[in-house]
Amino acid sequence: MEYARDIEADIKARLFESGKVSVLYGPRQVGKTILVKKILSDNESSSGYFNCEEQPVADVLASHNSGMMYAFFAGHPVIVLDEAQSVKNIGRALKILIDAHPELPIIATGSSSFDLANKINEPLTGRHYEYFLYPLSFNEIAEAASNRVLFENLETRLIYGSYPEIVSATTQDDARARLESLSTSYLYRDVFKFNDIRNPEVLADILRALAYQVGNEVSLNEIANLVGVDKKTVASYVRLLEQAFIIFRLPSFSRNLRNEIKQGKKYYFYDNGIISALTRDFRLPITGRDVGHLWENLMMSERRKHNQRHHRYVSQYFWRLRGAGELDLIEDADGELLPFEFKWKKTRMSASAANFVKTYGTRPVQIINKSDFIDFVI
Repeated sequence: MEYARDIEADIKARLFESGKVSVLYGPRQVGKTILVKKILSDNESSSGYFNCEEQPVADVLASHNSGMMYAFFAGHPVIVLDEAQSVKNIGRALKILIDAHPELPIIATGSSSFDLANKINEPLTGRHYEYFLYPLSFNEIAEAASNRVLFENLETRLIYGSYPEIVSATTQDDARARLESLSTSYLYRDVFKFNDIRNPEVLADILRALAYQVGNEVSLNEIANLVGVDKKTVASYVRLLEQAFIIFRLPSFSRNLRNEIKQGKKYYFYDNGIISALTRDFRLPITGRDVGHLWENLMMSERRKHNQRHHRYVSQYFWRLRGAGELDLIEDADGELLPFEFKWKKTRMSASAANFVKTYGTRPVQIINKSDFIDFVI
């Protein structure tokens, strides 16, 4: 099944703006290549696709010669430079090309920000738009089927996630096999190529530790002791995992109270299926299993997709008082604090949530449970 991607309209709206490059980020296997090839097809420019991992393409970009690059890429209504992070100094090459020929509509894609963003942001300051492609959103799945399908398959999404090839799997065994492959090869490809990765086993151990701590405040010192390396190494590897779009962090919220946690952080995965693959736990149905942390991760990742789709530019935090409970999510939307709790079944607000409302004078905490989540994610 083909899925219409939410971000496609945003890319197309700015694609032909003179002197601008469109940069599309996202984890491996989320459908970036499929999306850009669709955009090419819609603009009758299928021949404008170039894979930067192919040597002739990489060589002409590495030349930094505007004439050579124009001769190589011109003549296509739209140009796609896929896997652009594989080209050294790609940002400078694109700057030279777009400065000489601002009329060229160019899309550059990349699956790791430590390569692509670092090489593009400074050279292309003011000359590019950035977009992010997630695994399939609930909205994209619902548009291909219906909201009813989301409720019927909610436990499946909770365990197997929403990478396109996983959603399209015909059986759970097929989905599990694909996730096992994804979590052990494709996903880490960019990280393992990074020069500072000297011990891939340690990286995998750190990632598994994070998978078991989803929804909890993370101590890098504890992880360091658990895997047998120093805290500096853990912090470095965690940062790489963030830059490869495998995990993202949620900082703590603090303004008024002395006993608020001020420096805490949580880590979530962009996709629940990776958690299941790392913990080797694919049990369905989920009766008898602690699903609270899985539900929290699913809602956190889907909320990020929701905010992007609706162009909501908010800051996100969790809140915790020492010894007095916590609140799962606070969004700061232009100064208005919006509090949320994630509960698989429960509908009653916790005492700590009520404490937050009283302290900060916000609206009541919204409980996001399995019976009432659609508006939160779609």
